[in-house]
Amino acid sequence: MFRVVILLLFTNLFFTLHLSGNISKYINMKYAFLSKSMVVVLFLLTIAEGIRWYLADKKQQKDHIGCDCHHDHDHEHNHEFDKKKVSKGKKVKRFLSYTFVLIPALTGVLLPVATLDSQLVNAKGFQFPNLEDGNDKYGMHQVLNPDMSQFLGQDAFLDLVRKESKSYKVKEDITLTDNDYLKALEVIYNYSGDFVGKTITFKGFSYNGPSLNNNQIFLLRFGIIHCIADSGAFGMMIQFPNDIHIPNDQWYQVTGKVDTVYYPPMKARIPVIKVTSYKTINQPKDPYVYRNSFN
Repeated sequence: MFRVVILLLFTNLFFTLHLSGNISKYINMKYAFLSKSMVVVLFLLTIAEGIRWYLADKKQQKDHIGCDCHHDHDHEHNHEFDKKKVSKGKKVKRFLSYTFVLIPALTGVLLPVATLDSQLVNAKGFQFPNLEDGNDKYGMHQVLNPDMSQFLGQDAFLDLVRKESKSYKVKEDITLTDNDYLKALEVIYNYSGDFVGKTITFKGFSYNGPSLNNNQIFLLRFGIIHCIADSGAFGMMIQFPNDIHIPNDQWYQVTGKVDTVYYPPMKARIPVIKVTSYKTINQPKDPYVYRNSFN
């Protein structure tokens, strides 16, 4: 019976995530067909386990009714005592194992889904690999510059970015959309010199990173490559004409000219957007961006 309940709860969990749209906060929707398939498989397993449990229960009842065995009273008493001890130990183990399995199935539905923001950036640390030597000692924790080389290999990645850069280099005005946000950032960071003087418009949440001047701030969005485990806070530094104070997690859309600036924590020159216009916006319905293709 417990197995039926567990399977039913997990079926409900993934079904609810899809129904509410919150599944996009955990995986790249490019892989949504896999989780949808899993809902179907879990539902079928629930039915199969329910049938198995029903038949086993019926058989147990039949065997109990048909049993006409007689035992010596003392022997039966000792046998039942030992049986109860073993049964109690099994029940405790089963209770603990089922509890650990049930917790994620219940909390996934009952607790609200949190949107990643500057608090997570602070928790992980706003740290960078050295762009000059390409050694990413921080592993999957990426900041600012999307680096797909860990998924494709360095040579294949550089070849991909070179091909993708062709459609951006010919433009003087570039708008980073949800669909190409990560792809465009890859190109801009790898060919930043080619974009100096071009106009870029993009949106994100504000983050007061380390070693910034009073007129500078980062504008970021959390990007998901495959799933939440490989997410990163990607974006660019923006620079205002005058000093400004903006708290973390305010959503803005900015337009400005591209330049480069040496940023000590990264030990490299990075793109900076010199703001010509900006406005506050509401957090998008889907605050995350995804790597939709590798071609």
